[in-house]
Amino acid sequence: MKTISRRRRNFDPRGRILAAFALFGAGLAATAAEPSKGPDAATGSPFRITHTLLANLGGEHVANAVHRRTARGLSIVAWGDRIVEWPLNGLRLREVVAPVEGQGYTNGGCALDVTGDGIDEIVVARGSGRWAHDPELCWFQENPAGQLTAHVIGPVGVGGSTPHDIIPISFSVPGGGKIRGVVVVIGRRQVTWYQIPDDPAQPWTKHVIGQLPENNQSGLVIGDVAGHGRADLVCGMYWVECPADPRREKWKVRRFGHWAAPTMNSMAKLQLGDMNGDGQLEIVASQAEIPDSKLGIFSRDPKQPDGPWTFREIDAGLYCPHSLTLTDLDGDGRTDIIVGEMTAGGWRFPLNPNPRIMAYLNRGSAPYERRLLAQGSGVHEMGMLPRERGGPVVLYAADETQTHKFPDMKTHVNLWTIWWKP
Repeated sequence: MKTISRRRRNFDPRGRILAAFALFGAGLAATAAEPSKGPDAATGSPFRITHTLLANLGGEHVANAVHRRTARGLSIVAWGDRIVEWPLNGLRLREVVAPVEGQGYTNGGCALDVTGDGIDEIVVARGSGRWAHDPELCWFQENPAGQLTAHVIGPVGVGGSTPHDIIPISFSVPGGGKIRGVVVVIGRRQVTWYQIPDDPAQPWTKHVIGQLPENNQSGLVIGDVAGHGRADLVCGMYWVECPADPRREKWKVRRFGHWAAPTMNSMAKLQLGDMNGDGQLEIVASQAEIPDSKLGIFSRDPKQPDGPWTFREIDAGLYCPHSLTLTDLDGDGRTDIIVGEMTAGGWRFPLNPNPRIMAYLNRGSAPYERRLLAQGSGVHEMGMLPRERGGPVVLYAADETQTHKFPDMKTHVNLWTIWWKP
């Protein structure tokens, strides 16, 4: 079997990112953020925002978009019916994997330097039809022509048990050294991780973490929740403690949240951050798949470390906020929240006539200050480019089209550049 080259390339994305920021800001009409109804600041806007339409793809399905390091700099990569990318040094669409009739890609996927050469590969599952039934997990490697070549890792599900979430993971293991791979949530319940071998072209080792106690759990983040310096997982309304040796020892599952399953309430978007400055990670969560949804922060009670976490509601009445990002927007040292709504939820919901991207500025013990950043374009799995110190926040996303229900829906891939102007 072919051995994959690990030759490392000299790559420094800093200049490429700064050049891209300059491109985003040049010749674009700035759109001032306007306060929305509800708990917004009364007047004015602290932001300057530019919007770039990367593509209008008609009725093409785009499940997800991420950014990756290529041999030529950073690119935004998206998949659904096919795999395409936009290099940041030109923003012109390139098809890197052509569509195959009757085949689609899953929602879950990530960018990861599989081979260790400084270039990111794409790990995603593909299967039958738009919903990628009977999926197989693959990694896609950039070839000399700039296209992506598929390597099959193995089957990951049967029927509609497709991966909703796939993210990179790494561990320090007993005896020294690190191991790497990806975590996959299959059918919104089973959690598994795949270990990259020394030669990534060889079969990856599958490690079953376990099955969550309830159905309809989604959203996935990794962080040191237990305080042991390990890669714990958060999925849906559960967190899973990583053992000392994740290859051989059992993971421990605990419930942290009260959003009930088997309804869609526990299908979440999740992030981990120190939201109150106490040095501990909190779980920021939105109910990603329902209208009239909540956004809030779950905090672990040190008196009951294995019990339910306390919940602070930040907002309610949101429409399918399937995008959630954390960053310090205003430079005050506190972690702020950015949330984006979809145009159409995937579960028989009406169209959202005016989807929004909103910022929630962290004011400590005071209520979060809500600001409307953009409106009119839905977002699904919104990403954020690596941020330079003192530079703007750059968000990107495609909207999740539901043409089987709304035939006139069109897929747009958008980018927003946000400067704080105190």
